[in-house]
Amino acid sequence: MDLSEITGISGMPGLFKIVGRRADGLILTSMVDDKTQFVSGRTNLFSTLNDITLYTTDEPATLKEVLASIKKNEEATPVPDVKNEAALKAWLEVVLPTYDKERVHVSDMKKLAKWYTLLNSKNLIEELTAEKAVSEEGKEELSGDTKKESKPKTTNKVDHSTKAHTKPAPVKKITTPRKAS
Repeated sequence: MDLSEITGISGMPGLFKIVGRRADGLILTSMVDDKTQFVSGRTNLFSTLNDITLYTTDEPATLKEVLASIKKNEEATPVPDVKNEAALKAWLEVVLPTYDKERVHVSDMKKLAKWYTLLNSKNLIEELTAEKAVSEEGKEELSGDTKKESKPKTTNKVDHSTKAHTKPAPVKKITTPRKAS
């Protein structure tokens, strides 16, 4: 599973797995109770987890990096209770020492702790960290002796044999109502 398949919805608690797409919304399965439902895109905002970043003093940190860091530091600093704000701040200081203390709010920390707990209970954190290790090995193999860059050739071929046959729109007459005499 990838973070692009998991979404958070504004106003709805928990995380959802994307099962299908429709023109006006998504078909989602709740990761909390495994219920499948349609959620309209007209009234809800979707945020896939691969698009979420946390503010840091340097470059923003992706959620994938933060989740891997939490997993790495889980034995030393377990996820605190979301009701204890001081413990959440101390926990995030250990997990992500460069986080921006002014722009990362306690509500963001609570959401991060809840999401990590949910994903870890489904054993998805290990899967995500394993994917990261595999991709790093693949990059090392590619960056070895071959320094020659190869770009795929792109050709812009346009098929002129099929022209669109469209008629110009008819001219509309604008009439004004007559005054009654």
